[in-house]
Amino acid sequence: MSNVLVLYNRSVFEIGGSYKVRFNELLKMAARLNDCCIAGEKKIAGFTNLIGDCWYAFYHKEPILKGNINRVGDTQYEFIQHLLKNDEYAKWHTLTQGDDLLSVLTSISIAEQLLQNLELLNNKTYAKNSQQSGQDITVNTAQMKAHIQQLGKTSISMMLQENKKKIRNTKKAVRTVGTMDGKKIENIPLSEQFKLASLIGQRKELQRIADLVGRFKKIAMKKQKMKNQQNMEFRNISIGHEVSRILPLELANYMMRPSKLDFLKRLSEQQTFVFGTKGKARKGKGPIIVCIDESSSMTSIKEQSKAFCIALLTIAKKQKRDFAIVPFATNLGEVVFFRKGQATTDDLIQFSNSFLGGGTNYELPLRESLNILLKSEFNKADLLFVTDGSSFLPTRFVEEFNQLKKKKQFECTAVVLTNLYNAIDLNVVQKFSDRVIEVNELFEAGDAFVL
Repeated sequence: MSNVLVLYNRSVFEIGGSYKVRFNELLKMAARLNDCCIAGEKKIAGFTNLIGDCWYAFYHKEPILKGNINRVGDTQYEFIQHLLKNDEYAKWHTLTQGDDLLSVLTSISIAEQLLQNLELLNNKTYAKNSQQSGQDITVNTAQMKAHIQQLGKTSISMMLQENKKKIRNTKKAVRTVGTMDGKKIENIPLSEQFKLASLIGQRKELQRIADLVGRFKKIAMKKQKMKNQQNMEFRNISIGHEVSRILPLELANYMMRPSKLDFLKRLSEQQTFVFGTKGKARKGKGPIIVCIDESSSMTSIKEQSKAFCIALLTIAKKQKRDFAIVPFATNLGEVVFFRKGQATTDDLIQFSNSFLGGGTNYELPLRESLNILLKSEFNKADLLFVTDGSSFLPTRFVEEFNQLKKKKQFECTAVVLTNLYNAIDLNVVQKFSDRVIEVNELFEAGDAFVL
């Protein structure tokens, strides 16, 4: 492979050198594009130039062909000429122009389909010739070039239609997966977007998890908003006399004659109700630890539980709180720790790809949570325990856990998934939890987002 030259250096467009440089940079960033061009060059010299022109045709706003003098029989020129005249191209071009990701994904799609067609041609020719002459004769370069020209005349529309929906969905998935950690799509390097596009093609569940994260985030935002409103209403009101902070209700008292004198008297005595100056109260200041059940019975909601944890992580990031995920089943999984809620896309993908399976053991994750808290610089913390199963807990451990909980001043909230198929002993969960939220599915556990 390393001996095959992959370089965009000849174009049938009126094109500046900077665009050739740009495509050659894209070849280094997008592994699938590079692999396609290497495979194509092994079949036909100049395959990279053809794909480079396809990219330019989709990326540039107004691609202009060079004059067609002495262009008859030029495979690259004739294929691109047919492409530009195609109605499907015209429609798709309105979306791809100026869009690095879409134009590259479209070029990859065309390259892969050309390679598939050349392989089919080669197999048919091989089979036909070996039957007729008994010799292993494969297709030659001239035949492959003629075949590409024919595809340009007859199959451009089909080639574009076949993968248009897939390309759009891939871009959407790159956006949702890439922004799971809170980044804006504009801040994701193009090389990482290409890497994500390739990974999503292999792991379809990543897009489903990312979509679920978006759904949980909406629930979280709604719950956070309600919490803040309650904080303003019940905790952020004090007594004073600063006119700029007086509550609207008090101003109404001033406007009404019967209550005006009373208002003025209380104002002079600094006894009117005013908005506080400390802002919105927030309970949580320490780390958030999520013990998430990954026993076999959780397999059916694996993607939902992963998205639930990632959505909680976004809350931790916003509040700059340390965040730990402790997966458990019969044994503990890999504990992942995010300082101040900071995570990379790779971190989240790695977490999304793992799952334990097996039975249920409560003691191991609870003991690990204590270890994390004992190492933490914070005393107050929030522990969230999510399970759909049952487990035995020794009385001595429960006593130890509750003593340390009191000493370290942390609270434990349990989210228990209950349905007809799960046998859960709530008495065990209640022994170590400050509150228990019973739900049929995690989308009903919105209170977990206001720890």
